Amino acid sequence: MVFESFISIHPLLFHSIIVLASLIIVSKSSDLVVYGISNYSKKLGVSDYLIGFLVVSIGTAMPELVASITGAMINKGEIVFGTVLGSNLFKIPLLGLVLLLAKNIKTRQTVGGNAPIITLFVTMLPLLLVIDGVLSKIDGAILIIAFIAYIARLWQGEGKLGKMKKNIELKNIWKDAIIFSLSLAALLLSARWLVFSSMRISEMLDISPYVVGLIVIGVGASTPELTVQLRSLFKHHENLAFGNVFGSLVANSAFVFGIAALIKPVYINPSSLITTSIFMFLGTLAALVLMEKENVNWKHGLILIGIYVLFLVFEFVF
Repeated sequence: MVFESFISIHPLLFHSIIVLASLIIVSKSSDLVVYGISNYSKKLGVSDYLIGFLVVSIGTAMPELVASITGAMINKGEIVFGTVLGSNLFKIPLLGLVLLLAKNIKTRQTVGGNAPIITLFVTMLPLLLVIDGVLSKIDGAILIIAFIAYIARLWQGEGKLGKMKKNIELKNIWKDAIIFSLSLAALLLSARWLVFSSMRISEMLDISPYVVGLIVIGVGASTPELTVQLRSLFKHHENLAFGNVFGSLVANSAFVFGIAALIKPVYINPSSLITTSIFMFLGTLAALVLMEKENVNWKHGLILIGIYVLFLVFEFVF
């Protein structure tokens, strides 16, 4: 009775608490999901870069996936696009933060795979497909095919398939499997609470659901990436940090958008995406160009952070 009274008297405070609590659970459960998967991948002999690009990026994309599916199911395309694009854009200053903390990093990857132009194309593909105002089931299938093709080429470029261990005893992975399963369940529930409470807040404050997705859910869903980035940096696994950034961009754009659209077509006014699209293109291009250099430093990190600051200015001031 007291609880119901509190909700009716302070609905904004209640839903704000739910959003904050959900973000904390999403962050921690995503971290444990990544821990479980990456531990198993290391036992298989997969390299740091491929773990970062494929395993960790898909694991850290789970909050965006659940939030996007929830948004699609309630016919809120603004939530879907706000969440994914907000998360993608926030990857750019996160990479900048890594460069600021590391000060100087050698970036030449030992892993073959996809050219930067292909990464840029796959990242921007959903924005090209939604020009007609809808991300249809056919568009979703195209995105999933693009994601599979991208990963297949990356895997081929890994060059270590023949060196992977083949006999992994069950006793060596059951703990990772339990951690993964329980964390995934917590993640699914908390992401749903995050979406519904964010929607209620947007209604009470008369704020566009797209903006809520772009800033609250999108940025909040990126907290697992921040954990991965910092942990990788402190353990001198910079390749995993870089792979995670670009892997997350591809996973969000192709995998998350693709799954959401396959479940239910996503509708949105393309004109609302213009500013975000421009800065996502510029940010992704800048990150890819920098990662082609043999060395990057803190000054390059400032450039990436500056792009995101400019985005916020153009999105909410002009």
